[in-house]
Amino acid sequence: MSKQSRQSDWRIYRRLLSNLDDLWPLFIVSICGYLLYSASQVLVADWSQFVIDTLSGEERVDAGIVSGFMLRYFGSGDASTKALHAMIAVSVLMLAIMRGFGYFLGNYYMSVVSNTIVHKLRCQVFDKMLIVPSSYYDKSSTGNLLAKVTYHVSQVTGAATDAIKIIIREGTYAIGLLAYLFYKQWEMTLIFMVVLPVIGLLVNWVGKQFRRISRKIQDSVGDVTQVANEAIGGYKEVRLFGGRDYESTRFEVSSHYNLRQNLKMAFYSAISSPIIQMLVWTAMAVLVWVALDRNTGSTAGEFVAYVSAAGMLAKPIRQLSEVLGIVQKGLAACEDLYEFIDSPDEPDHGHYTTQRARGKIEFRDVSFAYEGSTQNVLSNISFTAMPGETVALVGLSGSGKSTLVSLIARFYEYGAGEILLDDVDIKDYRLSDLREQIAIVTQQVTLFNDTVFNNIAYGGLAGASSEAVERAAIAANAIEYITALPRGMETVVGEDGVMLSGGQRQRLAIARAILKDAPVLILDEATSALDNKAEFYIQEALQSVMEDRTNLVIAHRLSTIESADLILVMEGGRIVERGNHGELLALGQHYAALHARNFKAEPDDELDL
Repeated sequence: MSKQSRQSDWRIYRRLLSNLDDLWPLFIVSICGYLLYSASQVLVADWSQFVIDTLSGEERVDAGIVSGFMLRYFGSGDASTKALHAMIAVSVLMLAIMRGFGYFLGNYYMSVVSNTIVHKLRCQVFDKMLIVPSSYYDKSSTGNLLAKVTYHVSQVTGAATDAIKIIIREGTYAIGLLAYLFYKQWEMTLIFMVVLPVIGLLVNWVGKQFRRISRKIQDSVGDVTQVANEAIGGYKEVRLFGGRDYESTRFEVSSHYNLRQNLKMAFYSAISSPIIQMLVWTAMAVLVWVALDRNTGSTAGEFVAYVSAAGMLAKPIRQLSEVLGIVQKGLAACEDLYEFIDSPDEPDHGHYTTQRARGKIEFRDVSFAYEGSTQNVLSNISFTAMPGETVALVGLSGSGKSTLVSLIARFYEYGAGEILLDDVDIKDYRLSDLREQIAIVTQQVTLFNDTVFNNIAYGGLAGASSEAVERAAIAANAIEYITALPRGMETVVGEDGVMLSGGQRQRLAIARAILKDAPVLILDEATSALDNKAEFYIQEALQSVMEDRTNLVIAHRLSTIESADLILVMEGGRIVERGNHGELLALGQHYAALHARNFKAEPDDELDL
């Protein structure tokens, strides 16, 4: 791993740990706990010297750390054998208590710290998803977005919980053992130091493989999630059009690629640990041979304590090498998540605010192309909609109608021209304040897995009274079916309103827009899923709702279009005709042709998709 790569890894981990905030005291308590745990583990080896020297009748019984402590505070240099046996028993109990207490402090408080860090990161990722530009959603699959808050965060969980615990616990343990070995026999301990560079090189190489494979695993999980999400969301189409084998094959291919990458990860993880263990035990064998061959003047207890401590090094080194894969997975996931968190937000540089706009909307020579495309979807659009007026947008599919109205709410940033609300450029508005002035009902209705009441009084409307929500439901011709539901307004509608029909879902969306009472109302095929009877009642209700508002309506129904104050006929992203119903019919051109066939495309029509 290069120096730059190591600095990058440390920078990512340091940023992850920056979420500690007020958790530093708990983090320090956890470190202290692990230090207690590691010290008790090291002292177990030293305790064996106390046992062996006592049993062999050595005169220097107090030569060890444990024995020296016990004799100093609980006995003397000429303590009886019976007293020494009691001290051995008490000391091992003290070590056990010390180990257990340290283990609890380390593990529990590290879990509190690390899980809180992951919780904060997960919330940062989700909050970011709420403010990224619409273009980000256009170029990202749902599966990859979901993978960020599920799989990617779970990988960080491993790096920030299990990995940190093992690194600190086993790291302090290994350092403690090495310190003890140097304290006992520093010359022989240098033998261990010979293999450390070799272990370092091996860990470096394996780490690179882990990082490379981890990125591929993350991408493959996004693909698996995407295929599953599409098949589940479109299960009716899959069954109706015989797509079972096709979707099964797609999923198998995605899952098999994920399997191959995980097996590669498992291979490198499985082979690195035994190689490292072999290096450690080779050094151990040389050390034992040298120790036995030399006459160091050590007691049998000192020799056993030293060899035991050396043997104990294998466990923390093995666990530290095994945790490398978890760390690299977590760092790769962190890198991806922080790249996402650092991506640009929706542009929101305006400062203009207003309690309630009058609703005058003006387009001045506006052109727009989607990000990454050089072809304009809208070209030189100019018109004015005054408060209280209804402007209808008509044209074949792909003519740019929905794109035009989406610019008003700044879901996309237009390039050339100006869009004004009450003679103020909408880019000068604070984004949240601008959207307070707009209510939108689209053909693609979005409902949440919540109650009917909460779907109408959603978000900023959550403080609405039950009377206001009921009035909105009545105005949207939805109250009749709502009262027939099992729990009325408190009925949970299911994911995306699955418990309701298309017309019922659309009427809830209309009720939500009515409750918002915004000065600008946009209806994008808002009545397309309603039957004629339901549409009649909706249109009747909307007549009063649309008064004193600026209304932009995209519709194919003649009843919606004919009463509009201004009709804009769009083709290929341009306005090709404008006027009221009578004026446009009299022209006998684009509008008249569309009207004659009820705004439906003919087979030879060229659609600008």
